Amino acid sequence: MIEAFINLIIILVQAIGSIHRLVLMVIHWKKKPSIPPIKNPLLKLSATTLASKIRNGELSSQTIVEAYIERIKEVNPFINAVIEDRFEAALEESKICDAKLKSGDLAMTAEQLERNKPLYGVPISIKESCAVKGMSFTCGCVSKKGMKATEDAYVVQTFKNAGAIPLLVSNVPEYCVTLHTYNFLFGHTMNPYDTRKTSGGSSGGETALISSGASVLGIGTDLVGSLRIPSFFTGIFTHKPTAGTIPLDGHFFLVDDPIFKQMLTIGPIARYVEDLYLSMKVLAASPACRLPPLFDEPVDIKNLKFYYFDSISGIFGIRSTTSEIKETIHKAKQYLITKGASVEEFPQEWLQDISHMMLSTLGSLNIDSILEPNSSGSGIEFTKSLLGLSQYTPMRTLMQMCLDHKGFLSSSRIAYYERSKAELTLKLNTMLKDNGVLICPTWCRTASFPQMMLWEAHCSIYTALANMTSTPATQIPMGFSKDGIPLGFQVISASYQDHLCLAVAREFEKNYYGWVPPS
Repeated sequence: MIEAFINLIIILVQAIGSIHRLVLMVIHWKKKPSIPPIKNPLLKLSATTLASKIRNGELSSQTIVEAYIERIKEVNPFINAVIEDRFEAALEESKICDAKLKSGDLAMTAEQLERNKPLYGVPISIKESCAVKGMSFTCGCVSKKGMKATEDAYVVQTFKNAGAIPLLVSNVPEYCVTLHTYNFLFGHTMNPYDTRKTSGGSSGGETALISSGASVLGIGTDLVGSLRIPSFFTGIFTHKPTAGTIPLDGHFFLVDDPIFKQMLTIGPIARYVEDLYLSMKVLAASPACRLPPLFDEPVDIKNLKFYYFDSISGIFGIRSTTSEIKETIHKAKQYLITKGASVEEFPQEWLQDISHMMLSTLGSLNIDSILEPNSSGSGIEFTKSLLGLSQYTPMRTLMQMCLDHKGFLSSSRIAYYERSKAELTLKLNTMLKDNGVLICPTWCRTASFPQMMLWEAHCSIYTALANMTSTPATQIPMGFSKDGIPLGFQVISASYQDHLCLAVAREFEKNYYGWVPPS
């Protein structure tokens, strides 16, 4: 049976990965120098606070933009997160913002400005796969070298309409299909808490900058966890909205396939939950977005019904989470019980086929080749990439293999698992309904060495759960491992109940850790 063969391959990959991890631990036993500490107190203020101070005349946009430019220049040599900056243009735009405020040309009071342009004068950063007019738009592909965006992506224009000033576009993995942010054009992006480790992918450039204090607010994307995994690795917050609520126009790559569009979402990344709220309200107010305007509704935690799981069981412990991740989730469970909330264990049997559901999803995608026409074929290119002889990274070629071979499943098995996925979607949304929240892991362990991410790709089932079921999810930081690497978990609510995820994130931020600067 093909599923048994797939399981055997996963066991083999896990064994190779375990040996590889030991080798890497020996090679990289000495920790690299930490990134410079944050010295400017402006860099620790939320975007919400900065916007308030700008419109009330307490701070100038120029001062804030200058502070972030200085910080980016300070930390980028350590993390390598910037693909291309627009510092000069951003400074000019900040001066214009200040001049308009001072002269009264805006013809708006501070209250009106808060309603109409709530991010007025605030600098932001943007994942390079979201088009920013005139900026690099390669998605890390060698064949796209030098390519520039001709117009803004819908979500970028939405944030600019709210007054935000883009500072840069940040690094991405090749074709945004790798769980470590790396490509042959711009290199590796590293974790600010330990620059030997990965910042994750595919929004790893954004999360590395934001957790470093080099950006206050960012825009990223999520296909099977590309917002939540790097945010987990770098100790910050992010929100993956309900599928289909945010227009994807201006994203690279984008295909006209309904399953792909169900899986891919665009969302905000921030150090503070109030900035997720602000970002989601900006998006909800945009005409083409389909988010219910619920973000100002009060939520009492004790009236929510919580479910949890701390690991997805698998043969020989494969896919299982570490004891520290399990302890983090159980700590959250105990806290919710003390607050008077209902907490139940999530039915583990609902997840027993989740790996094959993910493969069936890949097998159902109608996508042209993501390799160039002159490539040697996915199998040969994958082998060449492992030997460093291909123009492609290994994960891009592995993704093409999955597409070529329909997720390595037969048509009948794909149909079976697609029905299973539909049943899971219905059961999960029915369970969570109007007041339910699921707490679960984001990844099987804390941030690994970059070379390990290929071997650990099967752990993306934790985040893929929300993508496959079209549900919203928020990543919450919850302190650190014994090695000083961020811990945390994700929370999932029913479709269109995004505000419940944010309310839970706010509760844990208030009573636990939230973002803690590196260094």
